[in-house]
Amino acid sequence: MLNPYTPHNLNAMTEIIAVVGAGNMGTAVAQVLASNGHTVRAWSIETDVLEEMRDQQANTKYLEGVELHPGIEAVWDLEKAVAGSDVIVLSVPSQIVAGMARDLSPLLRPEQIVLNVAKGLESGTNCRLSEVISRELGTKTRPAVGSMGGPAIAIETARGMTTAVIVAFEDENSARRVQGLLQNEWVKVDTTTDLCGLELSSTLKNVYAIALGVCDGMGLGANTKAFVGTLAMDEMGRICEALGGRHATVHGLAGLGDLLTTGYSKHSRNRTIGEMLGSGDDWRRFRDEKTVEGVVACGAINQLMSESGLDLPLLGTIDAILCERAAAPVAMGEFFGEFRYR
Repeated sequence: MLNPYTPHNLNAMTEIIAVVGAGNMGTAVAQVLASNGHTVRAWSIETDVLEEMRDQQANTKYLEGVELHPGIEAVWDLEKAVAGSDVIVLSVPSQIVAGMARDLSPLLRPEQIVLNVAKGLESGTNCRLSEVISRELGTKTRPAVGSMGGPAIAIETARGMTTAVIVAFEDENSARRVQGLLQNEWVKVDTTTDLCGLELSSTLKNVYAIALGVCDGMGLGANTKAFVGTLAMDEMGRICEALGGRHATVHGLAGLGDLLTTGYSKHSRNRTIGEMLGSGDDWRRFRDEKTVEGVVACGAINQLMSESGLDLPLLGTIDAILCERAAAPVAMGEFFGEFRYR
């Protein structure tokens, strides 16, 4: 593990970064940026989290056991956090992205960059999050808006364990700039201009990770889980392409890479809720207490694809389980029983 207090990106210019949202991923990104020598201002609605970050260089609510970089400044005032910053990292749950972007709108300048790290679709509109942010920021002072995806468990990233992510902007120069801010000895950053494909891949992997968790909860074994994962990749690719993304993006870090992490890691909330569904545990309480993006995203994707004409039996099975039209063992049993390669 690397010393988090040594700058690891000495070739990059020092910039001022506002991290809006100090949950697990927001704090992990702040840790990386501060370790790279950038000035980082972390803002959160949770004042107790900010107090602990300021007083103890810790965020035990989200990243227990991680000593935070002393260069992370806890900021209570959103306007102060954003003022003079070069890049704004937006790290809040998908369902409050719109409101947060609305609050940021009068504070931003066109030359700034907004990097969204949440994964999901907006409830009600089923819009991708970059679309939501751009809509709420308006056209007058809209900065470049992009998203980050990839297999990045926050606590591992914050501890300096080798991690690879991918950032997407429609403007390649913005993607390259963010790449330069984040990349160092332990964080590897790929770029793409397929913003649509990255955001869809990042959303879909949460949905299909629930199915992989169901396999764990039912004790179905490695053979079955690998089979389900392969079918998940096939459906993810066809959905992504149908909705305007590139099929190839699904097979990169944002799709396959993140599905492996989310579908196998003990830290994954989507896999965990799937495991609870498969074993008959009280998954509703977990859903109500935690942000589980795949639960909301499943309904949204199923709605988007309802008139597509695509055959998506695994997606339909996950939706049936989450909507409680069938218990997980029954739904998965029917899925396996009816499946035939064409």
